[in-house]
Order: sequence, then structure tokens, then C-alpha cells
Amino acid sequence: MRRLQTLTRMALHELWISFRLIPLLGLPVVGGMLVSAVPPEFAGETAVGGAGFWYAVAGGAVIASATALAALTMAHERRRGTLAWMAVRAVPRASVLFSWFLGFAILLILGLALGSIGAWLAAIGRSETTPDAIPFGAAVGATAATALAGVAVGLLIGTVLPSLPATILALAASAALVAAAFVVPLSAIPLPLAGLGILAHLDSVARPVAGALESAGAALAAAAVVLVLAAAGLERSDL
Repeated sequence: MRRLQTLTRMALHELWISFRLIPLLGLPVVGGMLVSAVPPEFAGETAVGGAGFWYAVAGGAVIASATALAALTMAHERRRGTLAWMAVRAVPRASVLFSWFLGFAILLILGLALGSIGAWLAAIGRSETTPDAIPFGAAVGATAATALAGVAVGLLIGTVLPSLPATILALAASAALVAAAFVVPLSAIPLPLAGLGILAHLDSVARPVAGALESAGAALAAAAVVLVLAAAGLERSDL
């Protein structure tokens, strides 16, 4: 556990000095702040629904960026020999993988939580009465779980492909899935991605809290499975 904490701090430091934390932490915060700048005619049927939709747009950009950055990061770690260097010093490759996942997770959860405050304040400012925050908060939480699943997929891709192909594939795949959350009927959206769809369609979802909890559970389960696959592949790969 102590080793994993040390590796996670190292991963966070690397994300800091390489400026990769900007889209992970800054993009959701800025997106939440910009919700209040959306003109009223484009703000949705209700204040909460409009804030949810536009914050979902920011969340979708965060998910795609995080997936691509995770793929780039893992592929870069393999290419520059960091994993091989640590393996020689008896550091399990899976520990390095999990530390990068935790580093991304910390920044994503923090960024999405802070950004949601700005989006919620925009909704309150446009609402005649104080709205219920629980559906909005549940949808944001499910979106964060979707982002974690995206990071796991990106790390898996980065364990297999070189930097540029891994980044392009991760960005293309995640962007296509994120777009589906906005254009595909909610019932047809894959469950791990449904949290983003619920956030984007809060005005029309009958049971947003239950749906968000189901989506979050499915996304976290998918992230766990993908991480196990990535760790197994990494242990068997030639660095």
C-alpha cells in the first residue's frame, strides 16, 4: 500500500510538470463556469436541465481527453523504459499501472466536482425556486465513473500500441462513444456511459438517481475488468 501511495504521488507529479493535468482538472472547472454564460434561449427547458446538458458537453470533452491522455501516458512510459527500469528494481508493473489510474482518478474526480459547483450555481441563478440537487449530483457522479472507465480503457490501449496510434485510437473511440450519449436514445446508450446521457437529458429522465447509480456501478465494474486485463497484458509484454 505504501508503495502504491508513493507511485501515485510520482504519477501526480509527472502530470503536474508535464501540464497534462490541465485538461483533467482545468477543463471541467472552466466548463462549469461557462455554463452561466450560455444565453437563456439555449439554456434548456428548465434551469437544471440546461445546466446539466452544457456541463455534460464539458464532461464529454473531459472523458475523451482523459482517455487519450491515459493511452499516451502508458505508451510513453513503455517507450522511454520507465516500466522496465522499475521492473528491474522489483516494482510490479501492475503497481505502476494502478498508480497512473489513481493519479488520473484523483484529478478527474476533483475537477468534475469543482466544475459541477459552477454549473449548479448557474442553475440556481436561473431557477425561480430552489431545485433538487440530488439528481444533478448523481448524474455528475455517474459521469465521473464513466471518465474512470475511459481512463482504464486508455491505459489498456497504451499497453499495446505505440504513443501516436494509441492516442489517436483512444481519442477516436472515446469521442464516438461520448457523441452517442447525446444523439442516441437514452435506452440505447451502453450502461457504463449512461451517466453522461442522464446528465445531458435531465429534463426527460424519469428516474435520474436510480439510473445514475446503475450507470456508475456498471462503469466502475467495467473499469476494474479493463484494469485487470491491462495489468495482465503488461506483465506479459516485452518492455
